[in-house]
Amino acid sequence: MTKDKYTVLLVDDSPDDRFFMRIILERSAKFGVVKEARDGQEAIDYLQGEGSFSDRAAFPFPDIVLLDLKMPRKTGFEVLQWVQAHEVGNLMVAIVSGSSLADDIASSLALGAAAYFKKTSLKAEQQKMICEIEKLLDERNKSSIAH
Repeated sequence: MTKDKYTVLLVDDSPDDRFFMRIILERSAKFGVVKEARDGQEAIDYLQGEGSFSDRAAFPFPDIVLLDLKMPRKTGFEVLQWVQAHEVGNLMVAIVSGSSLADDIASSLALGAAAYFKKTSLKAEQQKMICEIEKLLDERNKSSIAH
């Protein structure tokens, strides 16, 4: 059984990259962006339900975090470490980064990222990424229902 819609926390310090990612996600009826965070610290605050994010009706816990790596205050790696160290339920994190460095990919996956995607402006590649994310979420949702 898959969900009708997955909620997304979009984390990137670039307003342009957040805008384009939001457009990509809006092409699919399966995704809804619940919040855009400008850096890793804001993402952690959101996930913790801290401060202005304490109202979970207004700021629902996401199904997935789409996370950039290179950001101020806290990097994507630090967010992954935080997620790994805390009880965050069935949260999935996928990296969407401008970096294609093998070390960045390996470190992200070792820290628990479910997938690593290179930022792209090619529509076919964007569509492939969204399909892969949806498939990962559907598989995770099916396995969590089975248990």
